[in-house]
Amino acid sequence: METTMGARWGMPAFGLLMGVALLVASAFGGQPVVGLGMFAIMAAYSAVLVIFGGRSETIGVLGGRPADERLASFNILATAVAGTVAIIVAIVGFLWQIAHGQNGSDFAVVAAAAGIGYLLAILWLRWRG
Repeated sequence: METTMGARWGMPAFGLLMGVALLVASAFGGQPVVGLGMFAIMAAYSAVLVIFGGRSETIGVLGGRPADERLASFNILATAVAGTVAIIVAIVGFLWQIAHGQNGSDFAVVAAAAGIGYLLAILWLRWRG
């Protein structure tokens, strides 16, 4: 039962923790109203996971609790697609800023982190067997 409780409440708790972090960061940045909005979004996401996570297999996947291997594979594929989209946005953003006379370093850091993370994951998975 302890594993089930941890699986059920882990992602919603993480969502609320992220909402608090966003609220605090925004408040320190002088935008508490924006922070409240971001917290509300994360709290709503966490509530959806708790309320509907046991009834919907799709929401179970979003909450980190896939019902079977097929749904777990959806999670892996969706993560790969999201990562690919983020890398494309980072590269296009970098090129856009360079084309407009800016240095593009923010986007370059994100693209470099993604590339290094990918390389390290490949090496780790290969080493692991």
